[in-house]
Amino acid sequence: MKLVETHDIEQGYDEYNGKGSLTVTLVGADGKDVASAAICAGEPEDATFFRDLNGAYSIAELVQAAYEAGKRGETLEYEFIDESEAA
Repeated sequence: MKLVETHDIEQGYDEYNGKGSLTVTLVGADGKDVASAAICAGEPEDATFFRDLNGAYSIAELVQAAYEAGKRGETLEYEFIDESEAA
């Protein structure tokens, strides 16, 4: 299993004013996504769990999948991708 954390935050913003997204994806040994959670920034004063923060609903599934893989003895790799640096 591999846990991939991807940030795509616009340049010129900081952790309090960032625009973009943060995605965490659990990838199986076959290369297919097992579970993922994504949080996308909109206007901070308008953020709701049905729009910008709806990825929070996927966190439990992501944690459960990683936990079950650990119980089976699978190793877990970690990869961090900062897409904003690639631009």
